[in-house]
Amino acid sequence: MASLDTAGRLGKARCGRRAWLTACAVAAGGLLVPRGLRAAAGAAAEEADTSPTAREEAIATLPVGDLTAESRRKILAVCENPSIYRRLPQKTVDCDPDLHRFLIRNPEVVVNIWQLMGFSNYTAERIGPYLWKGDDGTGTQGDVELVYGTDELHVLYGDGFYEGALLKRKITGRCVLILQSAYGQDAARRPLVGNRLDVFLQIDNAGADMVARTLAPWVGKVADTNFAESCKFAAKISQTAEQNGPGMQRLADKLTKVDAQVRDQFARVSAGVQQRAAMRDAAGGRR
Repeated sequence: MASLDTAGRLGKARCGRRAWLTACAVAAGGLLVPRGLRAAAGAAAEEADTSPTAREEAIATLPVGDLTAESRRKILAVCENPSIYRRLPQKTVDCDPDLHRFLIRNPEVVVNIWQLMGFSNYTAERIGPYLWKGDDGTGTQGDVELVYGTDELHVLYGDGFYEGALLKRKITGRCVLILQSAYGQDAARRPLVGNRLDVFLQIDNAGADMVARTLAPWVGKVADTNFAESCKFAAKISQTAEQNGPGMQRLADKLTKVDAQVRDQFARVSAGVQQRAAMRDAAGGRR
């Protein structure tokens, strides 16, 4: 298939197959901590954190004054009374910032690339400017909305259900993702993107506490793994765009499960990655 010489190389950074909501944060990274933020007491940056201190810090970052009344209501309802809360281990990736933002805001592109590689049952359908319907193929389905987005902060809200082999009955709930980002360069002037992701999951079925205790270890492990693997995948896309511009353009042409406008934007963003890399290399050669 297609330029799946290009996709094959991307496949070396294979992403996890579960937790659709985590996939929406696909471009995440983060030992490069957003300015003014530190790991909560008792947890190093490279460790997950479920402490009340970390949760309060995450809630404090919400731009409540910039949200609509409805968005504020539904987000705070989850964040102030979660069944499961987790701050995932921070990650840092060597990734072009423009590509990083594009991948966060267009998760259907990533899902379509996974489909082309043949290793994902995910589906992601854009049903509004900032709204997607997702199915991970293993029992999790739901709608995910990008409620707020800037270069440094993305807030996503998900509403869906799980019905699969892990539990005997259908479980419904909601999720809020708070992704904080920071940008920098390494000694060779290569771009670095660091992210910190806070996950709030609210389960509203009877016996939610028991379900949460059952789910928490599984959800935490899956989320941590998907976050780390998604970092690697985003970095691989960026590196491939630098090194194989024509291959990325051919890959863009194969993205048949996304809107034409989004597909064209992916091609333009990928071309920009290669151009900036060439300028950086040229500047380094002149020193």
